[in-house]
Amino acid sequence: MRAAANPGVAPVSTSDNYGVQITGSNVFGSAIAGGPGAHAEAHDINVTSQAPESIDDLRTAIAALVDLVRAVPPGADDEGVLIQLAESVQAEAARTEPSKGKLQRLLSMLIAGAGGVASIVNAATAIQHAVGLLF
Repeated sequence: MRAAANPGVAPVSTSDNYGVQITGSNVFGSAIAGGPGAHAEAHDINVTSQAPESIDDLRTAIAALVDLVRAVPPGADDEGVLIQLAESVQAEAARTEPSKGKLQRLLSMLIAGAGGVASIVNAATAIQHAVGLLF
């Protein structure tokens, strides 16, 4: 005779998996993974503990982002592209008059490309926010 299911516990459906759903707020500084073979890794990076008050502060945060992207484990999807994007952000920020639009677009592409690497996404998002405040 088969044992009865746990009373009072809803059965878990394996066919209705909609991934991680977050509504009503944002998640920062976290790594989330789900499903068979899923992996999440978070690294601490203090890119903007407070909003940068100058372009030099922003450049320092971008340099930390470049270092973070270069430290992505070998074999990550589009590792070379992510490094090129991060370096392009750094080069644009180094200009005498950086373009807010170009910085925002490059950071958006970096965020999209780094999709599964929470530490890069969080750092780039914080920098993108700072760009909006400074320009």
